[in-house]
Amino acid sequence: MMNQPASSRSAAMIAVAVLAIIALAVPRLAPNEFILSILGFAMIYAMLAASWDLLIGFAGLVSFGHAGFFGLGGYAAALATYHFGLSPWLGLPIGGLAGGVFGILIGIPTLRLRAVYLALATLAFAESLRIIATNWHDLTRGSLGFNLHPTFFRLSGEAANSYYVVLLVSSLSIAVIYYIARHTSLGMTFQAVRDDELRARSLGIDVVRHKIAAFALSGFFAGVAGALYAHYLGLISPSELGPATTMLVVAMSTIGGIGTIIGPALAAIVLYLASELLRMIGSTYGQVAIGALLIFFVILFPEGVAGWLSRQRASWRNKRKT
Repeated sequence: MMNQPASSRSAAMIAVAVLAIIALAVPRLAPNEFILSILGFAMIYAMLAASWDLLIGFAGLVSFGHAGFFGLGGYAAALATYHFGLSPWLGLPIGGLAGGVFGILIGIPTLRLRAVYLALATLAFAESLRIIATNWHDLTRGSLGFNLHPTFFRLSGEAANSYYVVLLVSSLSIAVIYYIARHTSLGMTFQAVRDDELRARSLGIDVVRHKIAAFALSGFFAGVAGALYAHYLGLISPSELGPATTMLVVAMSTIGGIGTIIGPALAAIVLYLASELLRMIGSTYGQVAIGALLIFFVILFPEGVAGWLSRQRASWRNKRKT
């Protein structure tokens, strides 16, 4: 994966360039505030899906508590910027720091757990945060949500500027996640631990430290996504900490292709847009459709869209050689 053929790299660069041009042109092509708003949320979820893929796809750690990182980052950013009069830009690293610290706090006590037990433990942590956010009315305003913090232009009617902020932050974050996973020694070490923990230990890799680092990194980017969400929408509520958020991210990553970063990010955008369209019919139908699609991919295309495309491309190359 590290040494891709020149043709593959060129095709990838062209695809990225085309997507960048389209993304930058969206406010001109569709100057509708509702459309820009939905696209903004879709990009935030793309960032969240990429951060979850870093944890499960590269470190092999199954977490069903990713909503905890996301919601905590949103609350930390919103509360800090409101109480200390800070800029929303400073809210982003604050949210990331909160998510990263929470990742460490989850990682340390759950390191001995595996598979479903780890997933349940992380889910329990996230649910604990949701209950706290719901009941601590003096701080979070409970189920009403917190909406006293500053936003990125959106409530001032500058939807295009707010869209570009989300595009910038989410694109850079996904690019950094991809670089860490694919082009750094840390990413390679994550994969070594994922593939064979005992062998990794025999090679002198500190497995515990790298698992905690994976939780911290994934939590950091999920926290930044939560902070971006809070400052984009102008509201953060306990529902963002709920299991529905995590399940949506799991579906996005599974359908896009776990272990690819880009696949989950692109699938997140498509699925979020589709879910918003289905919401017009009824939220129940939207959840049913996403659930059915997830089952379809798990059974027939477990490697996801990105994995299937990669397999088809490899098959096509083999046919050309013969």
